Order: sequence, then C-alpha cells, then structure tokens
Amino acid sequence: KAISRSGLHYLGPPQPSLPPASNGPLKDLRTCVDWTENAVNGDHLWMETSCSGELCYLGEDACLLKTAKSAPRRKCAACKIVVHSGCMEQLEKINFRCKPTFREGGSRCLRDQNVLRHHWVHRRRQEGKCKQCGKQKFFHSKEIIAISCSWCKQAFHNKVTCFMLHQIEEPCSLGAHAGVIVPPSWIIKVRKPQSSLKNSARRKKRTSFKRRTSKKGLDQESKWRPFMLKPLPSPLMKPILVFVNPKSGGNQGAKLLQMFMWILNPRQVFDLSQGGLRELELYRKVPNLRILACGGDGTVGWILSALDELQMSPQPPVAVLPLGTGNDLARTLNWGGLQGYTDEPVSKVLCHVEDGSVVQLDRWNLAVEKSSPQPEEGTQKQLPLNVFNNYFSLGFDAHVTLEFHESRANPEKFNSRFRNKMFYAGAAFSDFLQRSSRDLSKHVRVVCDGTDLTPKIQELKFQCIVFLNIPYCAGTMPWGNTGDHRDFEPQRHDDGCIEVIGFTMASLQVDGEPCRLAPSTLRISLRNQANMVQKSKRRTSVPLLNPHAVPDRLRLRVNRISLQEYDRLQFDKERLRDVIPVGIVVVRGDCDLETCRLYIDRLQEASPRPS
Repeated sequence: KAISRSGLHYLGPPQPSLPPASNGPLKDLRTCVDWTENAVNGDHLWMETSCSGELCYLGEDACLLKTAKSAPRRKCAACKIVVHSGCMEQLEKINFRCKPTFREGGSRCLRDQNVLRHHWVHRRRQEGKCKQCGKQKFFHSKEIIAISCSWCKQAFHNKVTCFMLHQIEEPCSLGAHAGVIVPPSWIIKVRKPQSSLKNSARRKKRTSFKRRTSKKGLDQESKWRPFMLKPLPSPLMKPILVFVNPKSGGNQGAKLLQMFMWILNPRQVFDLSQGGLRELELYRKVPNLRILACGGDGTVGWILSALDELQMSPQPPVAVLPLGTGNDLARTLNWGGLQGYTDEPVSKVLCHVEDGSVVQLDRWNLAVEKSSPQPEEGTQKQLPLNVFNNYFSLGFDAHVTLEFHESRANPEKFNSRFRNKMFYAGAAFSDFLQRSSRDLSKHVRVVCDGTDLTPKIQELKFQCIVFLNIPYCAGTMPWGNTGDHRDFEPQRHDDGCIEVIGFTMASLQVDGEPCRLAPSTLRISLRNQANMVQKSKRRTSVPLLNPHAVPDRLRLRVNRISLQEYDRLQFDKERLRDVIPVGIVVVRGDCDLETCRLYIDRLQEASPRPS
C-alpha cells in the first residue's frame, strides 16, 4: 500500500505487497523433527502447500491476509492446520501448539505424562462423520464447523449437543492404528548432565580425586544423548518405523512423508535425505519393532546395511513400499511390481505391514581382488557396494544400467518412472544392435562350488551372466516353469543358494549400482539372512487355521458387566476379579471399540488369569 500511494510502482513486486505480521524477525520454520537438546514439544512441521482454498487457521478476525487470496500458505504435516506464511507470528501469539511427540524427563508427574490426552483442533473443513450424532458429512464453512483430534482422528460437530466439555481432558486411545504408533510417553527428552568442573573446583587440593571425577564427567557427557526410549512391552503392539526416500517415485516420497506424519508420531517417521538412519539406534530395544522402507530396492539395501552395523537382536523385519523403477525385491515380497506404489491409502499400507508374515532374505558378500596393479582409465578398483540382495550381473544388462546411471547427471530428465523405463528400453535396444557384450565369454572365468563353468560359457557365447537371489527383472523367471524340470528345486530367496544364469540376449527393466570395474577376481559368498515382511495376499481378522482342527461346536463362557458397575469396581481389583473370573467381557451401553479394548486391558492388569 505504501508503494502504491507513493507512485513508485516499478519498485514493487509484480504482485501486490503483503502486510507483514509484525516488525520482529520471522522465526525459522521447522520442516523436520528436531532431535537435538533444543527440541520443543509441540513444534509444528511446516510444509509448503498449494491448498489456496483453505482458510487461514487464525480465522477472519485475527488473520492479517484474509483479503489476499493467493498469499503463500504453510500446512503442518502433523496436525494439518493451514496458516498464511505472513501470519506465523500471530499463531505464535495465541500459542497453539502441535500434538506432543515426547515427554520431558526429570518431571515429578511421570504418571500424568504416561496418559495421552486428545489434541483437539478446530476445523473449517472436515471429512467423515460426527462421532456423536453420526451424520455422514460435515459442511465446509468460514466458521468452525468441527473439532477433531490429531491423534485418534475422532471428529465432532462444533456444538454442545455433539462435543461435551468433559471430552477435552479425556485420555486418547490413539485410534485405529494404536498398535503401530510409538506413544509420546515412550520418548523421553533427557536433561544434559551437569559438568563435573564445579565439583572439581571445590576440591582443588585433592588433585587425584579431581582427575577421577573429571574423567567420569567427560565419559558421561560423551555418552549423553538428548533422547531415550522406555517402551512398555505389549504383545498387541507392533510399532512401525517409517523411512522415506523423498527422491524416489517422482514427488510421491515427499507426499508420503506428510501422510505418515499425520497418522503416526512424527518421531517415528524419518526423511532419509536428512540422515534419518542416525536415530535408528534409539529404537533398538523396542519389542516387536517393524520397519517400512519407502523407496526403491537401493533404499532397502541401505537400511539393511544400517541394521547390520547396529547388530540389533532380534533384527526388526523390513517391509517395502515400492517407489523405485524396477522394484524387484518389492515384487518378490508381494508389495508391488513395475507400477510400484499407486496411491493406496496409507492406513491400509500400515495394516499390511502390521499383519504381514516375517520371511528371510539371503544377503551376499562381494569381495574384489584386483588383478592388474595399473587399472585402465575410467575403471574402478572397487565395487560401489560390497553386499547385494537381489542379483549381480556382468555384461549386457550391466552396461545398459551403467548408461542410465551416467545419464542421471541431468536429474530433471528422470523425474518419473515412465521416463526411466523409456530410457531403459531405448538403451537396451541400442546396446543390442551394437552387440557391445558379444565377446564377454572370452574375458570371464566362472567357478561355482569348485566346478569350472568357463567351457560351457564359451560354448554358448553368453552376453550376460547373472547371479540371482530373487526373480529377475520385471518378475522374469529365466529358469522357466520349475514343474517342467525335475533336476533342480524351485528358486527361493531364503534357501542359502544363488542361481547362476547366462543369457545370449535379454530385455531389461532393471536398476542398480553399476560401475566400470578393472580386471579383478570377484568372490561371492553368503553373508547373512535379513528379516523381511512379506505382504499377505489377503487380509483377514481371523487366523488361517487347519480346517480339520476346528470343532463343529465351540462353547465359550461369557460374563457380563454393566458400565456403571465397572466404574464402581475398577479400583477394587479383588472384587472385580470375583465379578469377572474368566471369559469374554461384554460391556453394556453405547461404547466404541477403543473403549472396550481399554476396559479389557485394565481388567487384564487386575487379574493374572486370561480374560
């Protein structure tokens, strides 16, 4: 407005200038979780958003940019509020915090911190239906039409008949995904230990004690970490850590990062571009832990190598959300094929990870011994990786992958799966016409378990030699239908064996870590077996049992207790145990599944016998 009144329009931006929130400096907006000692509970995680239709959370009365329809906005990934970038300081003034992700250590009220409260947020846009009245739709309005919890996702109409005052302080059950969410009460921010220099200054005369105390203080400070975990073991919980490679799958990785932060605790969702594997050690003592790797097969290998270094026992099983180009490992474990992730609801993905079965995956060591002291120009003495999970190849397909890898110097040309596949197809066809690997058989010698296969390779003139641990590119099984061959067993990814196969020609849809290797001797040996999560082809709430073991008639003793009687006896464990000795609890009255589960859990605490 000042520029407009002065007539100096050429000094202003092309669009109308926006009024500042205040004269003070704008606080740095946080986009990822803070794991340092400066972490503040309730910090929002602001992401850029194009949802210009959503109103600013401050409302028309407090919003400074209500008349600017195209003003830039930010959206919190954890609680989904939208605020103008210019209104951030106004939001700080009303002190609206995001949902808590940890608890402070050293507090006397630890019992209260173990109880998670709802994180109620006013909404002007809300999907789903009201928990109280059951109406199917919420209407979008400039006014606040709903109140919802960022944890359990329960939503109510913004009126007295639907949302009661007593619900504000009610404990939150964490909703449908409570079994996979890491509760904030598990994650504790630890106070930094006081330096021993003060104590040593008081004892200047006792030099030996001073040295001993100082050394102890230094050791304590070197081992100190800002956060620690104290999990509460439960057979019903399978906490999931999500590692996302935002560069995989075009822009899908960045979107998934925000989706998982909304459903889970943001401190169990990690951005691999920000070095998220460093916090993996923090969770090493969490029971029944599972990991979800969102990316390509290279991302999975990266995480498996990190687990090897940590030597976690037992090693948490790893599930795969395929965002890469080939996704051969994901296909083997039923997580998806060439199409990869196709916008399946994140809540459904978490259910598949929770219900999936644990299988083993053979991992193989690659040892290189150089044959020539002076390598050729442009070659390497070492491989980019010393371990592989899928396959290792020489010749035609490796050359095509190398061309793709070297062309990625221009990343803007490879921002989608479709473009990647088109480049592979073109490079494979060009390489096939040039026959660049036609003399491969003259330059290699292959020995398997003491048997020299070189004469066979030279006889058939292979252009490609592949060492397979899983089915080959795009799900191809080059050994054919195992039912037609009786001289070998079906290929498996957990049998401790690797298939050695030669090709005279091939069509490629592969990805990997290629290199130009100097003349060397390569030794392949079994490294270990990693735990992986295999997706169940169908999800069922009833376990698959042997049909012959199921009786025709099953009798269960069922004991009933009213909600009023339970409330009266819940603190008298002995009388509660007499009322409900064994069997299934049926709570009368209107209550949701989470409430029933809470009562059953408390009853189990009251009685050591099965209930």
